[in-house]
Amino acid sequence: MDHLRHKVVVITGAAHGIGAQIAEDLVKIGTTVIGFEPTDEKVEEMLTKMNSWGNFEGQLIPCKCDVSKEEDIKNAFEGIVAAYGGTDVLINNAAVGKEGLISTGVIKDLIDVVDTNIYGLITCTRYAINSMVKKDVLGHIININSICGHYMPPFAEPKINMYIASKRAMTVLNTLLKNEFQLINRKIKVSSISPGIVRTGIFKTAGISFINEEFFQKYPHLTVKDVSNVVLLVLSAPRGIQVNEIIFHALHEIY
Repeated sequence: MDHLRHKVVVITGAAHGIGAQIAEDLVKIGTTVIGFEPTDEKVEEMLTKMNSWGNFEGQLIPCKCDVSKEEDIKNAFEGIVAAYGGTDVLINNAAVGKEGLISTGVIKDLIDVVDTNIYGLITCTRYAINSMVKKDVLGHIININSICGHYMPPFAEPKINMYIASKRAMTVLNTLLKNEFQLINRKIKVSSISPGIVRTGIFKTAGISFINEEFFQKYPHLTVKDVSNVVLLVLSAPRGIQVNEIIFHALHEIY
């Protein structure tokens, strides 16, 4: 992983869960990580976690940036270009889930999912591409997707349909970006990482009550460390290898 030392990596949703674990692992190998979060509280959370890691060659730079707002993203990447010349890697990890059906769910909840999971991903990707071009680097965009982006989970009843739709959109966007880069910029590649059920807080915040502590004690599942290990594996691949998509589950996972 020596090639990642001193690289600049932007991670959206970096204060907790998968994003926080990837940030920690990258910092520990000497990477400069810029973590996006939308609130002062989450930025402070990143600072607290960083102070608990000890001294490493890498560093975590918390950045208040709401990825559902273009002005925030624009300002954040302008600062990154000014300070570091641009970014080398973008990891689109920020996502929200809301319980409810597309046909009857709360419209505001559906908009929140679209604004973060689809619009935020596209906007961050566009600004990251521009910064990679300015920096003239061999860039890499990694989208933290989900098995929901490929097939319907066998839930007893539908719960988070807009979230599932947003992940399906991410799968298509990843393929479209790969095809675009073949035409317009061969220095940038894009990968989609689709884990099965991961033990994170998104189920609780989305209101999915049956995926709880009892569920995780009973059934096989992935950890955030598992996902981070796969991300680092993709980042460590030789430059000439294009990892389009990785779909993975916990051993004997039932969902």
